[in-house]
Amino acid sequence: MTVEIPSPECRYWLLTMPRTASNMLVRVLNLDEQGVRPAPFNGGYFFFSSMASRLKLYNKASEWNLKDIETSLKQSFDVLQDYLEGAEKDGQKVFVKEHISFLNDISLEYEHMYGTLPGDSLPRPMPARGFAESTRSPLNQTSLPDEFLKTWYPTFLIRHPALMLSSLYRTAQADIEVYGSKRANKEPFEFEATMKFVKSLFDFYSNYFGNDSKWPIVLDADDVIMYPELVMKYAGLVGLSPEKLRFSWEKTSKEDVEKMHSAAKIMLSTINSSTGVDKGKVAGNIDIDVEAEKWRAEFGEEGGNKLEKWVRDAMPDYEYLRSRRLTV
Repeated sequence: MTVEIPSPECRYWLLTMPRTASNMLVRVLNLDEQGVRPAPFNGGYFFFSSMASRLKLYNKASEWNLKDIETSLKQSFDVLQDYLEGAEKDGQKVFVKEHISFLNDISLEYEHMYGTLPGDSLPRPMPARGFAESTRSPLNQTSLPDEFLKTWYPTFLIRHPALMLSSLYRTAQADIEVYGSKRANKEPFEFEATMKFVKSLFDFYSNYFGNDSKWPIVLDADDVIMYPELVMKYAGLVGLSPEKLRFSWEKTSKEDVEKMHSAAKIMLSTINSSTGVDKGKVAGNIDIDVEAEKWRAEFGEEGGNKLEKWVRDAMPDYEYLRSRRLTV
């Protein structure tokens, strides 16, 4: 198999939503054996701690105060920039993942859910080290400046919304605590259940790289599960060795599971109990009408209806991205 091998100093970013099989992909890529600088949480999640601040805000939207989340985002961004500087100094590869919802600009999330943010002062993108300016164009709906985003080669991992969002709903009902915060209503917030932020960031990168570039890359979870040769092709594109991929592994020990953060135990429960890629997790051809009846039985009439609406609303963005996915 002949693939283009990018220069080793490139930064590769796996951009995801929760429940898109990203933990499985990271395990298959076997980053520990690829010369990649170790990241804090299972391959990335530098902005994971900021999610706690978001939960606190949205649980009490009427008591809106941006100070906590701005502080948390800056701390997370500092850790990421320290990581990048360390990787450059030590000559290590950079391949990390992040949930896009952790990066979103809080004012745009609020606008999506409730309307215009109260007050006259809207957050601006956080300054990035090494840049004289920190600007943000319309398609960049993150808290990070255009200048910093353009230093990355991004991959967008997507999954059929019927599987992704129903799984997210179940994890929300599990009452996960994130650094002392929980979802008050035990269900996802609307900013977590939309793909509009994913599509916007994809379009930002598509405009930046241009029509003749293979970037940004899109991977569909079904393809990752079904086609090992696709993952091997992808590994070459992001400077990883296809020979070091692993499609089977030992089940995570009970001792290691017990050491995990409470949220990680829930979010990683499937991969922790697995011994390899599970082709039973493929979405295949899904009839949303049929699934919606199951959701109403599982989550109640109100919850099932809400989930159905989220899935149907997300489908156009999913299909848009899927039509641009990497293929064998």
